[in-house]
Amino acid sequence: MMRTGKIAESVLKRSVLKYCREPEPKLLQGAGVGADCAVFAAGSESLSGAVSAALIDQLIKVRYCLEHAVNNLACSGHVAAWALLGVLLPEDAPEAFLGELMAEAKSVCSGLHVAIAGGHTEVTDAVQKPFLTATALGAPDACAANLTGLRPGMDLLVIGDVGREGAALLAESGEAALRERFPLDFVEEAKKLGGSVSVAREALAAARLGAAALHDVSQGGVFGALWEMLEGAKAGMEADLRKIPIRQETVEVCEFFGKNPYCLLSGGALLAAAENGRELAARLRAEGISAALIGRTTPGNGCILRNGEETRFLDRPAQDEIYRSGQKDEVRRGAVGAVTD
Repeated sequence: MMRTGKIAESVLKRSVLKYCREPEPKLLQGAGVGADCAVFAAGSESLSGAVSAALIDQLIKVRYCLEHAVNNLACSGHVAAWALLGVLLPEDAPEAFLGELMAEAKSVCSGLHVAIAGGHTEVTDAVQKPFLTATALGAPDACAANLTGLRPGMDLLVIGDVGREGAALLAESGEAALRERFPLDFVEEAKKLGGSVSVAREALAAARLGAAALHDVSQGGVFGALWEMLEGAKAGMEADLRKIPIRQETVEVCEFFGKNPYCLLSGGALLAAAENGRELAARLRAEGISAALIGRTTPGNGCILRNGEETRFLDRPAQDEIYRSGQKDEVRRGAVGAVTD
């Protein structure tokens, strides 16, 4: 059992520092005892950072937290190189858990080609569950110049499919309830929907191939992401709900738990705006990346969604569906506590 407060130096060395990369030419000072910050040699390059956070109920949520931070950088045309981790642990957390968390973080970062440069680790009575923050830092990719910004008259695309991160969390925590309704192979496939939410490769490819603006879809789902993207550009839109890509497993899980998949955690999906959306979609598909043209931006602030004969206006984002009441009793707090941003 670890004590409340900053972790002991022996624990820091044994369960944290061995998972951090040694200083390299661009990382002049990394994580170490007594080192309060990481020092980077930026040279003529600019650095950019993005933050994600999650309550950790299961180690796969470490992946979500890190991938979301890296996704956000990629959507601005930056390639992540380093990560800073902040770990808050409850007083009853064993040291072994910290070691497992850091080992998982190192594994995820290795797959993302990101080095853990440092951070902060503390045991505190202020949290009841482990809490992780990840800050990703990186420099511009050559494709960044293509990201000129969203304007009226551009095509809107969804890269990937929506709702699957939230559907996977619901399927994972509501597995027992789902098995009473669906075959075992369906439930297993639903649980796998959130295996990875990384879209850094897709974002950088889209920027290189003609996207003018990109936005990572996370909390609030695709409806929330559309609102944020359009609000930031002071533009409106007309979009077809039926053209937004969504997997059948996501639809079934959301229907079972009474959730709107378009307002649900959607890690693994991107919004893109481009002057020629059809051309961008074709180029992305040629690289094995799924993309669907869903609408077009318009002057003003009217955000219109069409669904066959039905027409509605896009609402201001509300609380993500993963938090909303009405889910089955079998869905434990675990699914809610794993939300990332």
